[in-house]
Amino acid sequence: MTDNDLIWNTFLRAAWGATPEHLRELKEFEEDALNGRRPADVYPQVVEARAVGEQAHGLAQALAQVFQDSGETAARNWIDEKTGSLDRRIGKNLNHELGKMLKRQQTYYRRRDEPQDRSSVRTAVVEGQHRNSLRQQRPSTNWSIYIDETGSNFDETAQGLPGSDKAVGRIVALAVPAGTDMLPTRGFHAADGTSSEVDAMLQRVLDAAVGILGFSVQDHTSRHRYWVGHVVHLIRWTLLQLPVPAGNDGCKVHIYIEKRGSFNERTSLDIVRHTLESELSARDPQRYGHLELDLRFMDKSNPMNGYVDAVAFTWGSPSSASKDRLEKSLLLGHCLIDANETSLHHLYLSLNQHGPLAPGDWYALCTAATSDPEGGFLSRALDRLGHDLQQHPGQWERYLAEVQTRLHTKQYSLPELGNAIAWLQRHADKTHTLPGFLQLQLSSSNLALANHQGRISRELSLSCLKWIKQLRDEVPQMACEALLRLNSTLTNDFEFDALDQEIEDWLEQPVAVAGLLNYGKLQSTKGQLLAFRGHARQALPYFEEALSSFARLSDPAQAMRESRQTRAYRLIAMMDAAVMRESGSSAASTPKIITEMMQHFGDREPECISSQIAHSAQADRFDHHLWLRAMVCFPHALAEAREAYLKQSMHWQTGQDHPWPLIYTYRAWLLRDAGRTVSAQQQLDNAINVCMSLDHGPTLVWMAEVLRTLAPALALDLGNEHPSLAQREYLQKRLPLAPHAELTAFARAVSGQTISHAGILAHLAACLPFNFH
Repeated sequence: MTDNDLIWNTFLRAAWGATPEHLRELKEFEEDALNGRRPADVYPQVVEARAVGEQAHGLAQALAQVFQDSGETAARNWIDEKTGSLDRRIGKNLNHELGKMLKRQQTYYRRRDEPQDRSSVRTAVVEGQHRNSLRQQRPSTNWSIYIDETGSNFDETAQGLPGSDKAVGRIVALAVPAGTDMLPTRGFHAADGTSSEVDAMLQRVLDAAVGILGFSVQDHTSRHRYWVGHVVHLIRWTLLQLPVPAGNDGCKVHIYIEKRGSFNERTSLDIVRHTLESELSARDPQRYGHLELDLRFMDKSNPMNGYVDAVAFTWGSPSSASKDRLEKSLLLGHCLIDANETSLHHLYLSLNQHGPLAPGDWYALCTAATSDPEGGFLSRALDRLGHDLQQHPGQWERYLAEVQTRLHTKQYSLPELGNAIAWLQRHADKTHTLPGFLQLQLSSSNLALANHQGRISRELSLSCLKWIKQLRDEVPQMACEALLRLNSTLTNDFEFDALDQEIEDWLEQPVAVAGLLNYGKLQSTKGQLLAFRGHARQALPYFEEALSSFARLSDPAQAMRESRQTRAYRLIAMMDAAVMRESGSSAASTPKIITEMMQHFGDREPECISSQIAHSAQADRFDHHLWLRAMVCFPHALAEAREAYLKQSMHWQTGQDHPWPLIYTYRAWLLRDAGRTVSAQQQLDNAINVCMSLDHGPTLVWMAEVLRTLAPALALDLGNEHPSLAQREYLQKRLPLAPHAELTAFARAVSGQTISHAGILAHLAACLPFNFH
């Protein structure tokens, strides 16, 4: 740095304000001036420049008030009046500050004149995962990472601010794998753009196969006082999560950091590069044994800077448009980490520390590893933790206690619990034994996993049933819960009577043995099994008994939740009984069913229910299915409701799990009845595609085959999506108890003649009994 540069930079840092970071730089500048390599008169000039800069900072604050109160002309006159006899650098700085104020004002007017401040960005979170989450990106050995910040306070002053304050420093990384094509942003700067322009830029990011990670400097893991420390923290955090294939021959990561203050293109980052390469290659040699980092600063002209700038601006801006954009982007909590939130992102930092994980972090790792790709970093870290247990006596017992606590407080899901128990079993030594109740949970988890993967396991079913019977007196409620889960698994395999005797035995016990909640579920399960076997009328009393049990629960929210689900089962059984004429004339029972359906939906009229349901999304998908099923079952009685639903087709939402295939199917039926054949074909095609997703088990594959058979019955042509001989053979082996003869009869009926509306419903009920349709 030349003498003149040193003096000028001293003035600038003082003029920018006395933040800890600027004070640190000012101290370094003064030490540089005194180091003996510069002329003796440089130090006095540096001291003077600092004093002049501090004066300029105070005047700039006063200028901002003049501009706000009286406008541009008054501000210019004020500058002329105040700076006539002052150092010329002050006048230059004040004019520069006024220019920035004018630019912000112009941007404000442009945004104010936009027709609306609602964001147009759209994205989705699928099974809890944001598509721009770093972990969700395809692995690559060549990445480019762009880093930008928003906010002004990156020191301890940020801790005293509200988390929503725009001054709080936030830093964002955009990770782009090689081969990802994104148009250059041509100097785009979000702070100068309109809301619609920022929307468009952010939408490009959301639509691209790129990862995003950002954090607030208020986060408890970021123990840094200066901006550059937070940047290095984010780089480390990003690299720990970056999808890089294990066992690669070389990995290159280019990191571009938007310059700030004295950090610019001429600043060397070699020491940071060497430190990170050494640290990461030691921590994870499978991924980073051959890591090459390239770190450099960039300016706003970088063709990719506009993308990361749009993300950072959206997070930090307090405007209503930005808040709406941030909410609709779904980035917060998935890719952008709220201060002090506990998240999967923090787990990577915990794994970077030495020593055993805390029990809560260990359980979080077991949970995260369930979705980790084979050979992924988290899975390998979990294995390494098990191998290191001998170095930490008592740690296995602490992890066991964590599982027991979660079981007691019911803070778990079955897959994550099974993974944790399996880990404990795998890494237990001769002195460690899993308690029987954990063996039961492990059996339940393994059975659920086998069912999800499309595997019938008689051995696992028998093992689970063995533990249920063995532990019935020791932990009756846990045993009953396992029985209910086992029944659900067997139901998905069309085994509707395998546990009849066990369920009857439990129902004969006093309510207190299973507990009131489980007893109600047993009553509901008994009704469901009868309905699945085609005895809808006989199922109704069991649903009514279950509703009486749930009404006695002391927790109103739980009582409402369980009752609503069971009322839905009861309504489905009532529809089946009416359609199959088990309860006499279907015409006579229809008004009663529709009345009860209206009560289920809050005593609203059918047309109002249709309008509301048409706008509903994932959270209301089961009610959505129930109402569509009713409109298909009773086309004449609910004709106006059908019309109201179809009028809202532009608002229809989508989903990828059950019962969305049935929602699509019933939409197709309504559209076909309304003469909208092309749209109907699209909806039925959507239904089959969702059923055939790789994530779904054989029950939905069976559903897809039934829907392919349904298509010609509705006079819908799906092209090549016709019933398949190979698919039928697979299902004969995988689901031997499924109603194969009934599906064959349905296909034969379709090929022979036109089937009536009631006939189609009867075939559908035979192939997809009860709530399978």
